[in-house]
Amino acid sequence: MPRSILLGRQRTSVTTYEYDDKDRLVRSVTVHDAEWAEEDLAYAQAKHRNDIDKCPGGCGLPLSETTDPDNEGAYESPLPVRCHACTPMGHRQQEYRESPSGLLFRVMKRIKHAVSNPRSG
Repeated sequence: MPRSILLGRQRTSVTTYEYDDKDRLVRSVTVHDAEWAEEDLAYAQAKHRNDIDKCPGGCGLPLSETTDPDNEGAYESPLPVRCHACTPMGHRQQEYRESPSGLLFRVMKRIKHAVSNPRSG
């Protein structure tokens, strides 16, 4: 879908009616504006260029930058952070590592139950 339509651009259509000498409709022609504006095409092309330049190795940064010899030593990797949702899901996946493929794993946040206050009420 074109970006401009996602952002709210309304397409326009113009209908022209042709009549004969007795005011009878003989033809109507409807012309629609282009679905993809020039700006939409430019954004799509830029996104495509960015996508194919993305490092498939895991960092996701642009290869045009990360493979430039001038950038050797310019990157660092900070200490990892733990995703407290991925941790239990990873443990669950390990329980089923010998199972046939096709299992779908989910993770959800536990619901905290409210504790009633014996002093209230």
